[in-house]
Parts: sequence; C-alpha cells; structure tokens
Amino acid sequence: MNKEEVKKFLEELYLLQDLDLLIDQIIDPTYLQTFGFKVSEEKVEALKQKREEVAEKLRKVNPRWLQTYERLRKKYKRGIARVVDGICTNCFVHLPASMNPYEVDTLPTCPSCGIILIWMD
Repeated sequence: MNKEEVKKFLEELYLLQDLDLLIDQIIDPTYLQTFGFKVSEEKVEALKQKREEVAEKLRKVNPRWLQTYERLRKKYKRGIARVVDGICTNCFVHLPASMNPYEVDTLPTCPSCGIILIWMD
C-alpha cells in the first residue's frame, strides 16, 4: 500500500469505528432511559449490515490490519484513535515528533498503548 492507500484505509477504518460505537450505544439498554427514544430493530439491523459492508471492504484490502482493529476494539472499546496536536487521544501520550503518519505498508500505532492512529486534517 502506498501512502494515499494507507490514509484511505484508515479513514474507512475510522468510519467502521463510528458505526461500531453507534451500534453499541443504541443497543445498550440504558440508551432508551438516557435519551428517551427507542431505535427500531430494523434501523439497528440496517446499521449492522452497513458495518459488515464496510468491514468486508476493508478485509479485502488488508485483513491483517482489520484483525488488529478488531482485537484493539475488544480491549479498548475502540480500535483507532485520532492524533491531536501530536497526542494519542486514547492514552494521551505525546507521540515522538519523528513519527511518520502514513508510512508505506505500515499500520501507524501508538508506541505507548498500541492503538491504531489516524491524523485527520
């Protein structure tokens, strides 16, 4: 993968995480109590289907990186974190200035917590 392909993959992975977090939130029993409305089962299933479509697309590009995301998601409830001002938003450690955001064929991960990193403009 070249630099642009790595960046595109990570953007899609971040979208997958958004879907995962949304699904987890709306199927949580306390969601109805907290927000006062119920999401229909059809809508939940539609979101799950979209999640599987995105995951399958990513699996075709790089199954190993998707597996890394899934493993990290189980550990942290998220698998990818933004970098803001040189700081990992998962563990809040300042990243080395020499860290290259999108090296070719390398999944960018935090040297402290190991979560996948994405630099967003």
